[in-house]
Amino acid sequence: MLRIGVIVVAVSILLFTATYCANGSIYNESVVSDNIPRPRVIAPDSDIIDLSGKKELVFKWSPHEGDVYQRKYYDFRLYEGLQTLGPNLMLKKRVGKNKHQFSVDAGLFKAGAEYTWSIRQKYRSGKSLRTTNSFKVIKK
Repeated sequence: MLRIGVIVVAVSILLFTATYCANGSIYNESVVSDNIPRPRVIAPDSDIIDLSGKKELVFKWSPHEGDVYQRKYYDFRLYEGLQTLGPNLMLKKRVGKNKHQFSVDAGLFKAGAEYTWSIRQKYRSGKSLRTTNSFKVIKK
């Protein structure tokens, strides 16, 4: 009988905690929402990027996905290689909600190497899924 009581109390605590977190701001700051649209990538839009003689590479995305009044910022990330994992992260930057591009020094990229970049929107109520794009750098 004591075990049943302990189980009932534990389940009650778990349900209370889950309800609080679902309605509280702590949970909402990290929730990924299907209601927040992913940004649409504009550039670079090719599998191979020629950086010969260029000083920077400009990453661009569409300003038309989502609600600018709810958007807090964009989360831009650049990874070396094709996997978007922590050890591959080269650059992480918050980009203002009204900016739709971010420039990176071309000297950061190695000829023949592959890179992946991602962009997501952050709203007050959560964040979008990431949009990712990969490319290979050449320098002639």
